[in-house]
Amino acid sequence: MAATAQLLTDLGEALVAGGHEVHVVCSRRGYGGESVRLAQEELRNGVRIHRVAATGLGRKRMLHRMCDYATFYSTALTRCLSLPRMDVCVALTTPPFVASIGVAYKKLKRAALVVWAMDLYPEIAAAMGVMRPTSLEYRLLRGLAGWTYRHADRVVSLASEMTERLGSYQLPPDRVVTIPSWSPGEAVSPFDNSHTPFATGTA
Repeated sequence: MAATAQLLTDLGEALVAGGHEVHVVCSRRGYGGESVRLAQEELRNGVRIHRVAATGLGRKRMLHRMCDYATFYSTALTRCLSLPRMDVCVALTTPPFVASIGVAYKKLKRAALVVWAMDLYPEIAAAMGVMRPTSLEYRLLRGLAGWTYRHADRVVSLASEMTERLGSYQLPPDRVVTIPSWSPGEAVSPFDNSHTPFATGTA
């Protein structure tokens, strides 16, 4: 459902088509944290999907969201480390700081690490007024983000503007690669205006 998952699906299936072995570790819960439980193991178009357990308290309260993140990170790390050694680990930045699992995998499994920056956190929190740039919390989270980027062998940026912002982390220029997002192909198709709430004025 999430755009990041759609892009990762495209990448994984393309790598399989190119002859690579691909494993994905994600949550068994739905994108919105609902109670639906997906299959723990699945082979989809050649991609081996490993889904781990996590709490599903929801996103309405920050404490609940943090608990969901923490349980997912711990089970995902355990599952990642139980897999055979991979040549490359691709880690996203959503949910926030999940790429730190990639850093641990790199150190313990001696794999190359690619951090695919889907957003910039905590910068986005400061831009939305959720967090003050001068706060201790912001500085600590930014330090954690910088630590993750510095341990990556490559950081993939979505656009030149994001690449410029990543420059504030003082990464070597040749370590950051700009690859714009793409449309997920056949997964996206237009609706007739009569079925579009915004066009009919019912939204």
